[in-house]
Amino acid sequence: MPGLLALAGAWAAALLGTLLLCRLWHSGAAKAPRTASLTAIMLAGTTAALMAVASTADRLAAGVGTGVSRLHLWRDALQLWTEAAWLGHGGDTWRNMFRAIQSSPYVGGEVHNGLLDLALDTGLVGILLVAGWFLVTLRSMLHVAPQLMPSVLIFGLHGAMDFDWSFTLFWMLFIWLGAWAAALKTEAMEGKRSEVTVEYSPSRPHLSDSPPIQSRLVSLPMRSCSHILQRLTYWGIRASVVMIILFWLGGTVWLTSRYAVAEVQYRQAMSESDGTPVQKAHLMAAFQSNPNRPDIILSLARSLRGQEAESLLLNSLSHSPVHPQIYFELGRLAAQFGEGQQAGEYFEQAIALNRYDGIGQSAALYWMEQAARREWEAGFTDRAQQTAVAGIHMYERYRLLVEKVEAGDVHNDRRFVMEEHALDYGENLRKLASATASSPRYTPEIF
Repeated sequence: MPGLLALAGAWAAALLGTLLLCRLWHSGAAKAPRTASLTAIMLAGTTAALMAVASTADRLAAGVGTGVSRLHLWRDALQLWTEAAWLGHGGDTWRNMFRAIQSSPYVGGEVHNGLLDLALDTGLVGILLVAGWFLVTLRSMLHVAPQLMPSVLIFGLHGAMDFDWSFTLFWMLFIWLGAWAAALKTEAMEGKRSEVTVEYSPSRPHLSDSPPIQSRLVSLPMRSCSHILQRLTYWGIRASVVMIILFWLGGTVWLTSRYAVAEVQYRQAMSESDGTPVQKAHLMAAFQSNPNRPDIILSLARSLRGQEAESLLLNSLSHSPVHPQIYFELGRLAAQFGEGQQAGEYFEQAIALNRYDGIGQSAALYWMEQAARREWEAGFTDRAQQTAVAGIHMYERYRLLVEKVEAGDVHNDRRFVMEEHALDYGENLRKLASATASSPRYTPEIF
């Protein structure tokens, strides 16, 4: 049945596409050369329709493929977009935030929808600007270069339902196609101008037909000023374009070289033994070349002392505020210092940003237990009990989320399960909480 529906839908889409292209050809595109362009457009439209419908049916049929998973992605993306509908959340929103808002443990660094990805980054304002740009480009191509329409339609339609728009190369190709159409339009206009002939009369004009001498003398300075202004404008535009290109190329080369140096230094650091001065020196050099890379920051923080590491991690939150591993590292440092309440707050933030990370949740329980033990050994029994209770709450939320995933019919691509030692950590936290007094009654949260 799905195969029949796919075949019927493909032929219907192909027929509608062919009729639409024929209509456009006989109306707006009739002025273009009618060589093999019409045949090429019809074949391209039919092929695109067949491939698009067949691919869509294959993805959605009986939950096989990636169709059902993409529906979960799009639903979560729409919910995230409503939080900043007009201006968006900024660059790379989905890749940085999908772990914090995903409704099931899927793996999806791309939202697989160009429109949603653009809406998350720039909001409705960006969508309107890009839509206007698309319409102007399509209108120009339709009237001047209809043979380029299949390429543009493939870019637009496929990118709207996949992650093509995430790559700079596709935008460069679209700009190139638009520039190609503009060049063809300019060439056609120049061709029409060259066909216009000017009649030349060798007879000498009468004195009565020539303009007065005074008007000619007045028009000469005006023409020269206009000519000078045009040349200055022309040279100003050229100089501005050259400066922009040089700034772009220079900045790209400079930034790329710094990133390359950071990558080389980081790899050398990872090849050294942990905690050695040589490794620390390589990590410092990598951090100085690229202070915004979370993996370099985390590795460097583990090689520093407590206060220095904490200061480095807190400063890194200014440019990586939604990176869960940074919060987890801060929680681990707080737990080592015996500050259970602070560790719990950091771990809660890390879990909120990546709650389907079973290994991370189990590690958080371990460090909450260690923090409670350190507070107990230091004589702070009340603080130890509060830390243990907070750890029990983390454990119960973890357990309920695992049960929800196991009971639901969702793809557990991240293999989110109850880790082996998490049960022991939960039991140890209960013992610590009841060592001095009975722990408060726990009320499970509804997910």
